[in-house]
Amino acid sequence: MQPGPVQPGPVAAGPVAPQPQPQPQPFPQQAQQAQPPQSFPAPGQPGQPQQPAPQWQQQSGFPPPASSSGTPDWEALAEQNEKSAKRGRRLKLIGALTAVVVVAGAGAGFWLYKKDGDKKPGPVATSPGPSSASSSAPPVKGITSPPTVGTLAAKKGPALNLGADAQPGTMSGFSGQVLKLPSGQDSFASTSGQVVDVSKSFTVSARVLVDKPDGNRSAVSQGDGQYYAYSLGRAGNNGHDQWYFKVQIPGGGSAIAWSKADATVNQWVLLTGVYDDSSQTLTLYVNGAPQSSAKSAGVQPSGNNNLQVGRLSSNGQWADPWHGAVADIQVWNQVLPEADIVKIVAGPSSPPSVPPAAAWLNG
Repeated sequence: MQPGPVQPGPVAAGPVAPQPQPQPQPFPQQAQQAQPPQSFPAPGQPGQPQQPAPQWQQQSGFPPPASSSGTPDWEALAEQNEKSAKRGRRLKLIGALTAVVVVAGAGAGFWLYKKDGDKKPGPVATSPGPSSASSSAPPVKGITSPPTVGTLAAKKGPALNLGADAQPGTMSGFSGQVLKLPSGQDSFASTSGQVVDVSKSFTVSARVLVDKPDGNRSAVSQGDGQYYAYSLGRAGNNGHDQWYFKVQIPGGGSAIAWSKADATVNQWVLLTGVYDDSSQTLTLYVNGAPQSSAKSAGVQPSGNNNLQVGRLSSNGQWADPWHGAVADIQVWNQVLPEADIVKIVAGPSSPPSVPPAAAWLNG
């Protein structure tokens, strides 16, 4: 049996019971999705406007439900307050869990960013291109050359295509045929394809005569791209004109082996350049005698890798035109032993034991 309503006696100051209402007020429905509690500044805090607290944070609490007799139903009020407290704890727990998840996610993202930022840059992986069976690679674009007017047959290998000012003939001091090059854009000869693979060891040799005392000159080179792959010739070095053998390094720059003495004028000289891929070393020989060596981390191919006589490619243009004559051009696709390099000095009467991959104007 439930006791009847009890009239309250004098009590301490506190919430004032509301007047009896015609109908009991329904308890507010809980929102479909709980939202984390908002934080508000404490009363009287300077610099911040006071905002009304939401209903669940009002100091007076919820209005107590009234019984049919107009007296507050304290048991129902206690039940409502308990539900409100549970709901508040549940919202706080959800808010705390959300904060933990956000902080953990941010920490994980920072850790991943930090780990990724600590990585040093490395080579970029590229996906394999289409196979040659389905499509062919686009042709390599080389520097545009003036038209050629004829060819010079090779003793071995492809023919040389001659520019208009390149004239085969004879010259005193050399018993065989030579190619006269008076300098200029039409003073050149070139092949229509690669002669040696510069990514491996090779040797190039030519007998040269320069009749001008100044200027950079290239007797034999390979490549028709942005820069040469290798070159034999003459250039200024610390105030001296010297013979050189140089190669283009992959990634930019060049490695040069210089002659010990100054380059001569109006004299036939045998220049031989050797690149040894196993030791990544290039060496220059003058008249069969070693001069100097240099290190190079490989040799950069150039365009279609055509052989050039009387010029080289530099910065996308033809440069360093030869002024004089060139003869006895030979190329090997290996390191030529020094004993064979010495034999070349004597000319066709003393051929090297290793036959060249290509040869022009040598007997």
